[in-house]
Amino acid sequence: MSEGTKIQWSDQKLIDEGYKEGKKSFDFLIKEIHDNFNWENVHTAMHATNWVWVIGYDEFGKENKGIPDIPTIKNNAYALLKRAYDRETQVSTGGFSAGWDNGELYLTFTLEQFSV
Repeated sequence: MSEGTKIQWSDQKLIDEGYKEGKKSFDFLIKEIHDNFNWENVHTAMHATNWVWVIGYDEFGKENKGIPDIPTIKNNAYALLKRAYDRETQVSTGGFSAGWDNGELYLTFTLEQFSV
C-alpha cells in the first residue's frame, strides 16, 4: 500500500477480526474462546464428579489418571478446536465438543447427554 493510501473501514474490520482466506483466523477465534469460556467451571465440575483423564503413562506403561489442571484442560480443548477449525467439522473427547458451524468456531463441555 502506498503512503497516503487509506484503508477502507470494511477492510480494516477484516484485518481487525483476523480474516484469512475468507474466514476468521484461528488465532483470532481462539483468543475469543480463551477469554470468554469459563475454564474454572469445567475444572470445578470435573472435581465434583471425580472426572479423570489419562494424564500419561509410568515407566511400566500403566496409565496415570487424574483430574487435569486448568492448563491441561485448555491445551486439550485447543487441540480439539484446531482440529475442528482445520477440518471444518465437529470433534469430541473428554467431555469437550469443538466444532465449526456456519463460519463460527464453538466449544462445549457436556456432563450428560442422552439420545435415542
